[in-house]
Amino acid sequence: MRVASVVLIHLLTVAVQTPPTKVTGDAVVGKALFEDGGCVTCHSLEDPTRTFGPDLSWIGILRTPDALRRSLIDPNDQVFRRYFTVVVETKTGQKIEGLAKTEDDRSIQILDVSGQLRSFLKEDLQGMRREERSLMPSYASKFSAAELDHIVAYLRTLRAIRPVEEGERTRAIGSVSENIAFFDRPERDAEERSEAMIEALDIPEGATVADLGAGTGYFTWRLAREVGPNGKVMAIDIQQKMLDLATATVKRHELTNVNFVLATETDPRLPEGVLDMVFIAYSYHEFSEPETTMAAVRKSLKPGGRVFILEFAKESRLAPASTNHKMSLDEMRREIEPLGFELDHMLDFLPMQHGLIFRKRP
Repeated sequence: MRVASVVLIHLLTVAVQTPPTKVTGDAVVGKALFEDGGCVTCHSLEDPTRTFGPDLSWIGILRTPDALRRSLIDPNDQVFRRYFTVVVETKTGQKIEGLAKTEDDRSIQILDVSGQLRSFLKEDLQGMRREERSLMPSYASKFSAAELDHIVAYLRTLRAIRPVEEGERTRAIGSVSENIAFFDRPERDAEERSEAMIEALDIPEGATVADLGAGTGYFTWRLAREVGPNGKVMAIDIQQKMLDLATATVKRHELTNVNFVLATETDPRLPEGVLDMVFIAYSYHEFSEPETTMAAVRKSLKPGGRVFILEFAKESRLAPASTNHKMSLDEMRREIEPLGFELDHMLDFLPMQHGLIFRKRP
């Protein structure tokens, strides 16, 4: 069953859309199914550079259980262009499918499902097309529901991001931003994929959420919409003028489930043990005392509560922010995890940001 070797090629191409759910499968059984299906042929975890498919060594953080299961059942749900199936037809009638590796005006190289690199001059082809589908077939009929649960359980154990060590903070604290025009720029939704990000958090209706560093209310009203009339959002900021703007934004969207809280640099004024999520967008890097603030955040969460932290990526040249207003993935993890939080998963579809979801450790 050689085609099974591409079973997971789609797993790195589907954006996270749902939060982590309880994993009920047996990871040991799932590992055997993964290996017996031939997936290791294309997805070596020891040396991903030598394989046909994407690196799965940290798929357990990049994908939630629901996203993994959905990829196995419906691999064509969403496919990024680099994983489109390329079909070439030679003038002798041969048809080959694979992934494009290199292409120019005169030639194309594709890697077929057997792992063979094939080169073609375009003048020798009868036709060539890209199809918006994955090479991976649906496994809904090949694996039972229980077997899919086992495979998902195994994939969730693949969390090979290196552990972080607690150490002194070396980055400079960012200055408190007052650039209202930047916060409310018209192109922001498209640039940052804000709506997709909020949807991916899958905040349940009726939840209680704090928007810490609410600014002009750009995310506040979206969070209020998500939790619904039975939920509650606390919009927190250290600048009264920002809270005034956030109040106007929420009012403009005709929402009544938001409370506005004026905090200080050392006290976010969070209630204890009542929050389902603390949402921190582009604000963590400005905390003058991040350890103190995050201790208050941890106390505010219910058991198992989540913290979402969004920052422009220091690794990205596209991010429209100065160095002091960006953070690297390592910086975020190194500072936050030792404070009583565990990285649960990441939103990897964001174009120039790090979106990390942490859970409160017991």
